[in-house]
Amino acid sequence: MPGEESRIGAHFAPRDGRGSGSGVRPNAAHGNATSSSPGETAVFLAAAQRGSTERGRETSLSTTLPDETAVYLTAAKRSRLSSNSHAESPLKDELEECLREETEEEVERLAARKANSTSILVILSRITGFGRTMAQANALSGALMSVASCYTVAAGMPNMLYELVMGGMLVTSFLPVYLSVRNNRGREASAEYASNLLTILLVIMGVLSVLSFIFAGPIIWTQSAGASADFDFDLAVWFFRFFAFEVILYGVSSVVSGVLNAERDYFASNAAPMVNNIITIASFMLYSLVVKGGLLAWDQALIILAVGNPLGVVSQVLIQLPALRRHGVRLRLKIDLHDPALRETLAIGLPTLIVTFASYPTNAVQSSCALQVTSSGAAIAYYSRVWYVLPFSILAIPISVTMFTELSNYRVAERMDAYRRALSSGMRKIIFTMIPCALLLIVFAPVLVALLGGFDAEDAAMTATYLQVQAVALPLYALSTYLQKVCSSLMKMKIYAFAACVAAATQVVFCIVLTPVYGLYVVPLSSTFHFLAVDAVTLLSIRREVGSFGFSSVMLSGARALVFGLLGSAVGAGLLMLLTTVVGPVGGSMLRGLVYAAFAGLPALLVAYGSAYALGRSEAPFFDALFSRVSRALHRG
Repeated sequence: MPGEESRIGAHFAPRDGRGSGSGVRPNAAHGNATSSSPGETAVFLAAAQRGSTERGRETSLSTTLPDETAVYLTAAKRSRLSSNSHAESPLKDELEECLREETEEEVERLAARKANSTSILVILSRITGFGRTMAQANALSGALMSVASCYTVAAGMPNMLYELVMGGMLVTSFLPVYLSVRNNRGREASAEYASNLLTILLVIMGVLSVLSFIFAGPIIWTQSAGASADFDFDLAVWFFRFFAFEVILYGVSSVVSGVLNAERDYFASNAAPMVNNIITIASFMLYSLVVKGGLLAWDQALIILAVGNPLGVVSQVLIQLPALRRHGVRLRLKIDLHDPALRETLAIGLPTLIVTFASYPTNAVQSSCALQVTSSGAAIAYYSRVWYVLPFSILAIPISVTMFTELSNYRVAERMDAYRRALSSGMRKIIFTMIPCALLLIVFAPVLVALLGGFDAEDAAMTATYLQVQAVALPLYALSTYLQKVCSSLMKMKIYAFAACVAAATQVVFCIVLTPVYGLYVVPLSSTFHFLAVDAVTLLSIRREVGSFGFSSVMLSGARALVFGLLGSAVGAGLLMLLTTVVGPVGGSMLRGLVYAAFAGLPALLVAYGSAYALGRSEAPFFDALFSRVSRALHRG
């Protein structure tokens, strides 16, 4: 889905994932990434510098390593300009020579250092995210479960509106255009471009916020049409009017994060959501304390939640501003509609905007169909998604980002044989990692829901079943995100946009027709058909574009993953049955859920991925690196 990877900016990664620290999501590394060993940044820097010297342009290098993405874009641009025929350009020759000179070990050392710092931020982000979910589940449980649905629907709307109008397009297009302007016209010009875009964004988002406040009712209706009678529509509208101005803040945060990513500073932009989560957690805890202490009635205390949510988003923006000043970037209010960089922004981002438009009716229909069955439908879908996206975020996104860098490098050098091999390798890694995760989610869904706490027996059972059905789509979901990166590396985003439109139409029809007949679980099942359509259409288009890339090896890897995943799931299911017999059902106990997850889940993971590693059949980079490190430690001991 759009937005999951909006702040990812890693540029170094091992090719096979066997190095120390490989396989961890590289989306928040910070600090100085220089090294005595030349990596991809130095390679493209050298090539870009030599290419510019030949054209009589002076390239000055400071003692600090220049931004790697800017150098890469410069090299790519010059390579395209000088490669109008099949004749080998000097820049292309130098790029290929430099690529041959770099070693896997050098790249792995750089990747490990970045991945280690990134993994800490990812883990902290997920911990605070779970804390937020658990705080909501405990504060708005039982009789207040319908309030949780109202809050969930209203809280998701500002970000959805931002993504619909501008967000997806901005994430795709801002960074490359900003770096292009900075490289060709200087840092001051890039700051001018960012200021111009930010000001235009403030105007557009400001108007959207006002309209959202005025037309809050119709907007909420798009997410709750057909909801059951006990869904409090007026309460959802009341919440949304407090949250409406967050649309402006999301726009500011995206521009600031984009500038920081261009400066290779990933810490502030990835720490910001943690602060948001902490403030929102505090609001839920305060609400629970006030209501349970009898200080205010449950409905009077809702003002705490209505104010706490936007305060969290405000903090998400403010925490990034010191980092912006530290890098010497000064943004100011200005509007220049004739800036050619704006046209470039629109040209690059338009296909992504189409994808976002396609996803909006899909999300609206899913939400409405879930609420049509039960007033808790939106909350059930939200709690299920917390666990559904966890393996995707930690394990699949790093593979997509790493392979995107490699694919882009091969595309620039016109090494299409290597490109096809890398494309197939990335698909195998995604599939091999995600299939066992999907199976384990199915087995451990009741335990994972218990970890959130605050559910009565009926809601816990419905949420667990929802998660089990949704888990079937996980490998297809992860693969679709990777294929989006593939299309970006080919500069053929229209391929993915077309696939997303076809898939959205399929899912909407599926939900509308079948939910009234078969009930709530049609909604998560529709995701399987959605991502299956995206993957099928995109893969066919990519094959026409690049030729055969070894899809049979991908299917073979998937079959192996299924075998190892079933083995690990069987072990996990057996241990859960044993614990249930000896200790009792997990029920709604958070402590018991934690114990069951540890004593049954860890052995299941070990069997699923450890046996594949021991037999030399694993293609899961994160677990390969983990087992490799453990193996080395045991040998040293």
